[in-house]
Amino acid sequence: MKNILIKYILGFIILIQIGLGQTFQSIPAYSLRNNIDNIYPVVSLPLIDKEKLIEEDALRTIGTPERYGFKHQVNYSPTNSGIWTETIDGGKLWQLKFISEDAYAISLEYENFFIPEGAELFVYSTNYEMVFGAYTSLNNSSEGYFSTPLIKGDVVVIEYYQPQETSENVSFTIKEIIHDYRDIMNYYPSNDRDWECGVNVICEEGPMYQDPINSVAFLDMGGFICSGAMVNNVRQDLTPYFLTAWHCIEGDNPSTFRFYFSKEASSCDQTWASLGPYAYGSNLVADSNGIPGGDFALLLIDDEIEEDWNVFYAGWDATEEYPLVSCGIHHPGGTGKKINYDNDIAYGAYWDTPADGLTHWQVNFDAGGTEGGSSGSPIFNDRYRVVGVLTGGAGGCGDPYPSLYGKFHLGWNWEMPENRRMLDWLDPDYSGILVIDGIYDAVDNLSGDLNADNQINILDIISLANLILANDYIQIADLNLDGTLNILDIIVMANIILENS
Repeated sequence: MKNILIKYILGFIILIQIGLGQTFQSIPAYSLRNNIDNIYPVVSLPLIDKEKLIEEDALRTIGTPERYGFKHQVNYSPTNSGIWTETIDGGKLWQLKFISEDAYAISLEYENFFIPEGAELFVYSTNYEMVFGAYTSLNNSSEGYFSTPLIKGDVVVIEYYQPQETSENVSFTIKEIIHDYRDIMNYYPSNDRDWECGVNVICEEGPMYQDPINSVAFLDMGGFICSGAMVNNVRQDLTPYFLTAWHCIEGDNPSTFRFYFSKEASSCDQTWASLGPYAYGSNLVADSNGIPGGDFALLLIDDEIEEDWNVFYAGWDATEEYPLVSCGIHHPGGTGKKINYDNDIAYGAYWDTPADGLTHWQVNFDAGGTEGGSSGSPIFNDRYRVVGVLTGGAGGCGDPYPSLYGKFHLGWNWEMPENRRMLDWLDPDYSGILVIDGIYDAVDNLSGDLNADNQINILDIISLANLILANDYIQIADLNLDGTLNILDIIVMANIILENS
């Protein structure tokens, strides 16, 4: 009984530490909370050649996503494998155990996924150190795709429980089992690697860049990784749009992606980082597929972005002006979130062939560089607005080569049909606004409050006048939403002050 209690506690601790956003009830697996002696049918997957995979990775073409996992193509379901057991309460329990020898972690990908109302699905390690579930009917989708996160170790158990009163039949097929041969989630900290890819965002330089830092997430596509950022829209309604690179998601299924927002090291000199909260699943709404030199993808996240995650919806600049670069934020090699600094004007470059035109911003960081896993990450101008998305450049963090970021404005409204452009999603009312700042919460974004003191007064008029004189633009100051800052906005602001006096 003591051992059962310890396992119970372990399961709860892991769930609390991870802080998941994916929709499920955080409860122990049915077999654990009912003290069932498990005798799992075992599937031993074919051995993989880790050294060969690492050699292949070293020859990876620049501008392709970083791989961490080998995908076993399988076909397992409750109708063709595992074992069914009748439970004491009249329900049914199905279990199956997978072994992928020497894996740092294992995850599962599903098709035709359907959980009846009242039923529960779990995945866990055999010692119950990691338990994910219960997944329920809330996780069903029209597409029928699903995935469960990486479980530490080379053994994973899947378990399904269906109460007696449930009349519908469960349906899912496990199509891919991902063998993590890189320890991408840092489950074994002794595998630390030293990267020359910038500094951890927790370092002393980080606080002044906190807003853009809080917009960036680690993107797990199941066997492959990239980076990206949440972006604001003109309505500023916190619609969860996520910007990354097209080459990251090409040929993959966004409905199974995971977005980790706080994969950050706990100290300045630490390379790897523990997991933070994550959101699950997305839909591709706009992309550069078929556009010469283009490399962006705009995703709409399905899952809820929790307020206490403190996610920043980054602003952006869709003008064609050459930007003064401030920083790039990314997850090189899957490490904790890092930042590179710059203080130079970016200039145009081509990615593939000169015939495609100058589709990218070329950036030579003052310190650090980019690496596999950095792809899709944003580059910010001196106003902390996104102006580009990383395609690639350097072969590794220590290489003295520039990084090339696809120009944001080319994905805005550039030779693309409707609903393939970012314009149609980030400015759905077609206001004509080309520059916008980021937000955390719509209620905190008081239009006209330029000095962020939660009121509009003469100080804000002075700030607005300075913006006009400098020919600068921020959306919060554009009170008549005409896409420009001028005397008309000052008049609107003055009227607001008079009305509130």
